Amino acid sequence: MDFDGYAIGGVSVGEPEPEMFAAVEMTEPHLPPHKARYAMGLGTPAQLVELVARGVDMFDCVLPTRVARNGTAFTKKGTISVKGGAYKADFKPIEEDCDCFACQRFTRAYLRHLLNVNEILGLRMVSVHNSHMYLKLMADIRMHLAAGTFADFRREFIAHYRPSEKVLLARQMHAAARQDR
Repeated sequence: MDFDGYAIGGVSVGEPEPEMFAAVEMTEPHLPPHKARYAMGLGTPAQLVELVARGVDMFDCVLPTRVARNGTAFTKKGTISVKGGAYKADFKPIEEDCDCFACQRFTRAYLRHLLNVNEILGLRMVSVHNSHMYLKLMADIRMHLAAGTFADFRREFIAHYRPSEKVLLARQMHAAARQDR
């Protein structure tokens, strides 16, 4: 069928990240190269970069706002839990070079306070930051694709991005399971 684009679904249902990438790699060659490719319900910033490298063009994801409700902020270097005690006296923005509304007006310490007293402004501002971070990441990806420098951008981004502890633990468990086979 001649659709305007094609969705790749069922790859964000809890499987280990390497299996998700493998499923996309197996699917992508069967999709028309001149049509949009859409990955449904994905993913972390590093996953977006890796999936673009595998031929995916578009994404939708609730993650930026879902994790914000728990006080987690995405940065170019990984996630930070703004709600944590480490930020009680941290008067920097969520991310130093971010120009989003939240980073221009609020400190980590104040956002931590808002989150810990259940003031809705806290989760809204972390959501604003996370959404901005994702939009900026995708703009950077488009710029590097157009300039022919995406491979360098990808290598640099992945080298400096530290996944959350949950993602690291899942990778370790997956690697251990593969060794047992």
